[in-house]
Amino acid sequence: MHNLRWSDLEYVLAVARSGSVAAAARTLNVNHTTVLRRVQAFEDEQNIRIFERLRSGYKLTGEGEVFLDAALAIEETVADLDRKVAGGDPALSGPLSITTTDSIFPWLAPDVAELQRRYPEFVVEVTVTNMRLDLDNRDADIAVRPSAQPPEHLIGRMICDLVFGIYATRARARAEADLPIEARTWLGVAPPLSGSVVGDWMTGAVPEERIVLRSNTFVGLRDMAVQWLGHTVLPRHLGDATAALVRVPDGFDRLAAGLWLLSHRDVLRSPRVRIASDFLLRALKRKQAEFEGE
Repeated sequence: MHNLRWSDLEYVLAVARSGSVAAAARTLNVNHTTVLRRVQAFEDEQNIRIFERLRSGYKLTGEGEVFLDAALAIEETVADLDRKVAGGDPALSGPLSITTTDSIFPWLAPDVAELQRRYPEFVVEVTVTNMRLDLDNRDADIAVRPSAQPPEHLIGRMICDLVFGIYATRARARAEADLPIEARTWLGVAPPLSGSVVGDWMTGAVPEERIVLRSNTFVGLRDMAVQWLGHTVLPRHLGDATAALVRVPDGFDRLAAGLWLLSHRDVLRSPRVRIASDFLLRALKRKQAEFEGE
């Protein structure tokens, strides 16, 4: 067996996780042909058939299953080492990655800009996504996101409550004001938002047949609600800032999730990450009234 290279294992793991070359290529941000070539070359070099090529996708062989367990262990070791190296870096210059959601980013952007002005040697990368990036694998150094309960192995500092409300255009709200919640026209949530406190509330309160459209982002729901399509649930800071929408007073007393600033404990040892984390926490706390919609 030839020497293993971690760069090759990344391609194999991406295909194993996604079950397709196309999805792996999107994850790795490379083209389809590159993934095919790297996986085939790896199997040839190691003299092992890891995948069965099926019409439905790539399926692990029996040998591949055993190999995957070992590869995952190697991945965790590499990720752990990467975090510890990053945490031990005393430099106040270099890369700093931040992730947040599309509905939070407009409120975070001025603070990231001020952070960059104060520390021009920071090379900041911002990822805006509603998917939860893996802080264990250093997909980001700092995450600003809502969570009912953040993972225990992460260092989480709560900024404030992120409070939600029901919104519609004034005309839509007036037209359906006399209807009970379950009889109104609704815009619903799709994954990953369906696993949120909003998704849980809608599952219990809104019949499926009353939902005319779904979106996987609150920004998408906001934009569709502006088109008079129906009522929807939005973070109050987003709904209140949208002039075309009004907050409908009935529906629930107070629906909220915590808004957290999260980092892995190893990475947070880095002065660069600690400085940025402390700065963003102070800046975001000053916006508590907006996030809570008071």
